[in-house]
Amino acid sequence: MKKDELLAKELFNLYAIGKQVIRYFNEIKTSFLSKRVEKIIMQYVEFCKMNKEQVSTTLRNLDINPGNTTNSMVQVITQNLQAIAAQKGYVKEVRRLGYTMSLNRLISYHKANIENLDFWNQGVV
Repeated sequence: MKKDELLAKELFNLYAIGKQVIRYFNEIKTSFLSKRVEKIIMQYVEFCKMNKEQVSTTLRNLDINPGNTTNSMVQVITQNLQAIAAQKGYVKEVRRLGYTMSLNRLISYHKANIENLDFWNQGVV
């Protein structure tokens, strides 16, 4: 694999993460969460929209079409978030905590993918 191919792969991942996160949070109700966590989610979605557009522009400049790209890790995490959101049998505090912990996992995974692009830009070996 060449360095430019690695860049394309990382950009595909980042594009897919943003696309999937935006879609998930546009479809889910989070009213069971604290106002603080709901605000974090709103800010995260706004970041995802901005980042997805930047990545999309970069891909277009490289003559790459991201197509119907998906990220399997994001799919697993959002499925977990969905299961927690749909669970009515848990104590509210446990449900909120579980959701917040999974949200943290999602954001941390997203951050790691952004850091991978920094490695690429810096030529870190």
